[in-house]
Amino acid sequence: MKKRLLMLLLVIAGLSVSKSIAKVCDDLIEVDLQVGILHPYGSGNPLPKSPINPPSASLDDHTFYINGEHSGYTLYLVDNSGDEPDVVYQVVIPAGVNAVVLPATLSGTYELQLHNGGAFYFYAEIEL
Repeated sequence: MKKRLLMLLLVIAGLSVSKSIAKVCDDLIEVDLQVGILHPYGSGNPLPKSPINPPSASLDDHTFYINGEHSGYTLYLVDNSGDEPDVVYQVVIPAGVNAVVLPATLSGTYELQLHNGGAFYFYAEIEL
């Protein structure tokens, strides 16, 4: 009888853990990063022969995640709603850091940009 009760408790505990993991995964929004060119002319470097692969990223409320390893980026949030683009937030993301908490005071639609100091950058439109 004790074994059956213990097994039942383990099954219930396992189900509750899997539900909480599923809830965390449901809140993540995949960020589809595109590739932009900073210096299309006169940079002295020809375009690469293979495509540039953007990093995999996701957003959970005001927390931005970079999935996998990276060499470091500068993150910019750009407000394009006015006549001129306006950088409303920027932060350096060092190599090995995979999560950035964006200011909770920001809300609306922004262009998120990741720059690594090269001729290319990655961007996506996000909603906070």
